[in-house]
Amino acid sequence: MGIVVRRWGVAGVLRIAASLALASVSGCQGDTAPGADTDGAAETDTEDAEGSGDSTGIPDMPGAECGDSPGRVGLHRLTRAEYNRTVRDLFGVTGEPANVLAPDPTTDGFDNNASSLGIDPQSAALLLEVSETVASAAMDGGSLPTCDDADASCVETELRALALRVYRRPPSDAEVQGLVSFVDAALADGDDVALGFRNAVMAMLMSPQFLYRSVPPTDASAGSGQVVALDDYAVATRLSYFLWGSTPDAELLDRAAAGELRNATLLREQFDRMLADPKSDALYDDFVTQWLQLGKLQSVLPSPEAFPSFGEDLREAMAGEVRLFFTGMRERDASVLDFVAGQESYANEALAELYEIEGVQGPQMVPVTLDPDRRAGVLTMPGVLMMTSDPDRTNVVKRGVWLAETILCLGPPPPPDDIAPLPDPQPNETERERLDRHRSDPACASCHVLIDPLGFSLQGYDALGRWRTEVDGLPVDNLGELPDGTTFTGAVELASATQEQFGTCISQKMMTFALGRAMESDDTCRLESIASRSATADASFDEFLWTVVTSDAFLTEMTPEG
Repeated sequence: MGIVVRRWGVAGVLRIAASLALASVSGCQGDTAPGADTDGAAETDTEDAEGSGDSTGIPDMPGAECGDSPGRVGLHRLTRAEYNRTVRDLFGVTGEPANVLAPDPTTDGFDNNASSLGIDPQSAALLLEVSETVASAAMDGGSLPTCDDADASCVETELRALALRVYRRPPSDAEVQGLVSFVDAALADGDDVALGFRNAVMAMLMSPQFLYRSVPPTDASAGSGQVVALDDYAVATRLSYFLWGSTPDAELLDRAAAGELRNATLLREQFDRMLADPKSDALYDDFVTQWLQLGKLQSVLPSPEAFPSFGEDLREAMAGEVRLFFTGMRERDASVLDFVAGQESYANEALAELYEIEGVQGPQMVPVTLDPDRRAGVLTMPGVLMMTSDPDRTNVVKRGVWLAETILCLGPPPPPDDIAPLPDPQPNETERERLDRHRSDPACASCHVLIDPLGFSLQGYDALGRWRTEVDGLPVDNLGELPDGTTFTGAVELASATQEQFGTCISQKMMTFALGRAMESDDTCRLESIASRSATADASFDEFLWTVVTSDAFLTEMTPEG
């Protein structure tokens, strides 16, 4: 702190410390942080816009027909990735400064769950360091406003405009005057206005208004436990962090100021514009990679003895295939069902050899069409199959768990602490017989009765994802079974048999990610509504996202109880 005092001045540090204290107090999740101004008092010109007042302006909102609570997210701290993208887009600061913070915890498969994102004293101290790094880089890079030292009107105007971008809503007069005081303090200490702007930016970055994605309702007079529509600035923020993983840009804030984001037609224009922007690549980085658990792909190491041809170039191609597959889905307006049924993918020479596709040469990834009798979207991608295997052999249990959690949303219960490991195979014992023997233990049966029959459906692929018809000289055993007793053979039949379940599951995953909260029993009808409307063969992935964005849970919020 001594270094900070010398660099920023005592007055600046005191104000920064006050902001830090506010951010620390706001660790109480689901409640309003002091000073966060989440009462919806920001004024917007909505009288002429469709959806003025308490209305969302969206007819036939998916989920509204259910009559269930849209739930409450409350305060929602930025994740490390969101913080990094936000300061990149605000100030042009790169280098991922927030990565000095501890990794964000994962809840229900994603790291943006509001209930898990607090600020403890240690992270608050690190956030202070990060704010100094960002503010200094922004000043050095010429990204901060400039005014003559004596031009108080310029200072106030520039800080008001900057606070709008940083807070993602218009600042109050009191907030602006608090920021102006940083410039006044710098000038009083004999420093220039530039240092004052830097101090003001540091304070903004430590404020709850920046660190938390507040969701003010349009009706500040609503009682507790009431359903209220989000105001335009809250819609802009939720939409931007969903599609971009970053802050609203100037155009989106302008549309919020005009009250246009509660007009279905105008909201759709912004939605389409944002999806066409390269910043929407964040959907892959934040949603797809976490949903499919692709982080595991980087840690698995196939046995050199079992797979001597494996190299890091193949791992890179496996990871690249999933990204390109997702990009290709979006470019051709494919259905969300293509995730588990698509055959249009990408491969280079090494990956094509694994797929047994001829005519592909070199390291460049090119479009390929996969065998529809053997391949089914991400279910049979080599990267997924490798990361759910052991180093030298397939693993029915790992693959079954992945299918249950990722594709069917049937996460098995956690195993007991003293669970016995899988037994060693006996002479001439098949893998199914070994797992049946393990499942005979009642302590193991509750999990394995679900995951083992699913995992067997992927036994037609070895630990690198290559197609095979025999295992240890015997015909491959890829007979699978769903919890309802439906049987199927192999991954292609699995994809066909579970399309409806997958549609509901991907809806659950996407809503969990979009809102930053866990799905609850009140969401069951809502998820079925979203799935029936857009997780279908004739609806594009963009339409699926639009159904999420126009759902009642995305555009409305419950007020706090009590």
